[in-house]
Amino acid sequence: MVDLEREMLEGAARMPMSAMRRLWAIGADKRFAAQLVGAGDLGIAQVTLSEATWEPEGPDRRLLVAVRRDGELVDVAALASHARNEWALRTGLGWALGMDLIDDAHRELVCGAKRLRLRLHATPFDWLAAGGDGLCVLDWCQSALSELRLLGERVTIEVAPGAAERLKALLIYGGLPRISERGQGIGIAA
Repeated sequence: MVDLEREMLEGAARMPMSAMRRLWAIGADKRFAAQLVGAGDLGIAQVTLSEATWEPEGPDRRLLVAVRRDGELVDVAALASHARNEWALRTGLGWALGMDLIDDAHRELVCGAKRLRLRLHATPFDWLAAGGDGLCVLDWCQSALSELRLLGERVTIEVAPGAAERLKALLIYGGLPRISERGQGIGIAA
């Protein structure tokens, strides 16, 4: 059985200051990265990569980021700064970084919020640069698509320029959240 907590804590304990400096140099929010390391949610490990998952004790050095939902560690993502658009999950159960924001959005809507905005980051490095403000989908599985669809039309998902049409195509079914590109004043209706 996979002991995610142990693997993540060991990775955090191995996180050298030189790795933190490299992470900051590529744009990670300093305070957020330090908080993650202190919480045992950011670390370093040698891993073996397969198609979409990774195993410990391998030739590839990777940055580890904890994937949590409701405070529970559900997965660990392995990232590499030289391949920012590629990552692997330890168990395949954690479909996004920032998953709690979806639950928060549902609560706010139930409590009377008229409209909400949720930032969607393209990569985990973008999410780290934003200080964890928003969501980064790690696996565009059915669960991810369903959760985003369930946000409904009162939620606008903000994406990077050029990504709105692609995301709308993924979320083709009715009751969609609105999609807008950052920096645009008007939301693009789904």
